[in-house]
Amino acid sequence: VSTGGGGGGVTNVRLNAQVMGLGPFFKIKLDVTNGGGKPLSDMPICVSYNPEIYRCEKPSWTVPMLLPNVTCTYEVSVKCIHEEGAADAIRVILVNPNSSVPLVSGLVNMPISELLED
Repeated sequence: VSTGGGGGGVTNVRLNAQVMGLGPFFKIKLDVTNGGGKPLSDMPICVSYNPEIYRCEKPSWTVPMLLPNVTCTYEVSVKCIHEEGAADAIRVILVNPNSSVPLVSGLVNMPISELLED
């Protein structure tokens, strides 16, 4: 999705996302890597989306520890609830708990959803 080093400190965090599924049920696989030299702890991750199009089981959680040069993988379950299978981008934000500036954020471009047949 995006790489960056915001949040007022010298950090290098990489966030990669991959969308799996045809819809209306998707999984977003998130790989988070701390490229810096120091461990990072208690880092909130937030998923922001259009509630008229998607529902997310768990839109936020805390990453307990990001060790240097170790990739942590997380999955986010997303359901398209739009009756016509509309698509929109979903923003993923890794928050620095010591700053108002995100460490890294990025947009995940979601595909158009297949429709469920009744």
